[in-house]
Amino acid sequence: MTTSNLSITLRNAKSIFDQLNSYRKECTTLSAKHQKIIAEMIMLRAFSVLESSISEIAFKLASGACYTNKTMPILKVRAKSMSGARTNFLNYGRKKPIQNLKWTQSKSINDSIKYVMDPTSAYIDNVRIYASLLNEMRQVRNALAHSSPTAKAEFRTLVRGIYGTRSNITAGSFLISISRGKICKLEQYLLSSNIILFDLCKG
Repeated sequence: MTTSNLSITLRNAKSIFDQLNSYRKECTTLSAKHQKIIAEMIMLRAFSVLESSISEIAFKLASGACYTNKTMPILKVRAKSMSGARTNFLNYGRKKPIQNLKWTQSKSINDSIKYVMDPTSAYIDNVRIYASLLNEMRQVRNALAHSSPTAKAEFRTLVRGIYGTRSNITAGSFLISISRGKICKLEQYLLSSNIILFDLCKG
């Protein structure tokens, strides 16, 4: 496989993130109520694209693609296809095969790929670098997608860490607020998603 394969993943994801950011900009003239609703939908879509792109990059690297700097990843086993890479992630080197791969947290990503990709690989290094940001985005997504006590508690902890108080701010309000920065959290997440994927691909 060639470097263009990872470039395609980057290009497709960036196109979606840029489109989502344009939607975010367009809705700033609406009422706060409608901005929150749209921001929530954008966040759910953005995190889904980020998650699928993180996994796609791993599948491509594990099946022969090189990084965009043209270096090859360090692998313990190489697959002939992306589906073969997924099979290796689920089975290779494990005493008991796992049923699912997880791509939303640094630890779960590492657990998904650690028997196939060398622990010193650039992909894993960059996953660790962005561990905190990935977890923050996951917590916001979960606050929107789930109503479980755990999701609610994690979001409250996140808000407390940022605002320094036990605020009752909703996830939608959190996404559009600029009280703690020059840009809102949603814009920050969209821009950061491009950077995360770029760095995972660069080698």
